[in-house]
Amino acid sequence: MDVSNFFASNIPLFSICLVLILISIRNFKVRKKESVYFLIFTGILLILSVVVVMEQYASVTGNIYLATIFTSIGYAARPVLILIFILLANMNEKRSIWYYRVFIGLLCVNALVYVIPWFFNVPWMSTAVFHYELVDGKAVFQYGGFLNYTSHAIALFFLVVLIYFSIASFQGKHRRDGIVLILCGLIILATVITEMVTKRTDLLNIISGICIMIDYIFIISINASRDPLTRLYDRRTYYEDLTKYENLINGIIQLDMNELKYYNDSFGHEAGDEALVSLANIFTSSIVSKNMCAYRLSGDEFLILMFQGKKEQLDEVVSNIKEQLSTSKYSAAMGSYFIEKGDNTTFDEAMKKAEKLMYKDKNDYYIKSGQDRRGR
Repeated sequence: MDVSNFFASNIPLFSICLVLILISIRNFKVRKKESVYFLIFTGILLILSVVVVMEQYASVTGNIYLATIFTSIGYAARPVLILIFILLANMNEKRSIWYYRVFIGLLCVNALVYVIPWFFNVPWMSTAVFHYELVDGKAVFQYGGFLNYTSHAIALFFLVVLIYFSIASFQGKHRRDGIVLILCGLIILATVITEMVTKRTDLLNIISGICIMIDYIFIISINASRDPLTRLYDRRTYYEDLTKYENLINGIIQLDMNELKYYNDSFGHEAGDEALVSLANIFTSSIVSKNMCAYRLSGDEFLILMFQGKKEQLDEVVSNIKEQLSTSKYSAAMGSYFIEKGDNTTFDEAMKKAEKLMYKDKNDYYIKSGQDRRGR
């Protein structure tokens, strides 16, 4: 039987890989980091697809040795595919070194397990994980025991981690920013379980390819709603949110960086940009609930909105920002306002009150520091 028949049956998957490669190359200069990850993912997906094709061909032609080798490679590579998907989903998130050590350790364990079937001359090892038997001229796959599910178990663990961190990342962000990743994670999770139950090995590739395309489109749409420098939501997103959710907003924190002009004039605009990024990180890390979003409205103007929250939550964020600013070399003026239940204050009025408090804080800062605000 010609191997080209097996490749022909995987044309949809190869087409997805080709589209991903073309998109990644096209956006490489603009989104270098994302494009590199997507190219790595696509490369592994292509390799895994070829491995599946060769596994099918070796099985049909009755080549037990090749079928075993390609099956082992396929099982060893599958969790790697999931891990790359997780790295793509958490591209802008910082994790501890132990986070990656656990993942790499599990991948190494997985690879070692699926090398065991290669010991063809050692009976208990050759059948401990899986093996092939020759039946009517064909190599037929045989499960060896619970070790055969090592790849699936590790893939399931990776996917649970993906879903968990997608939910955790809701803090200070739109829920839409994580919901797509959660849905993709659940779809791949269901695919892995389906493969375990039905004993198939051809579903994960095509489903992963589709999900990664959805994820890529999702990342592009997210980038379009964020400020390129600080990664906070931009002014356009603020206006969109205001149109949709104005009646739900009951907490406002207005922020304005102090001395941005001084940093730009004295140390260059790169120093000013660094200061803005540092402040943005302080603002987002200070957000403690999932019903708040941070925006960069203009050069040094920031805003945090709270949707149907409590005053204690707003006060906690204000306290967190002050605490982090006290240990930072940067400074920002801040004013907040909480709309109590029964308070007839409109959103515009609340914004003006928060703005007034912010400017008072800014004036106090310059008076206390003895600096000329006009030059700052």
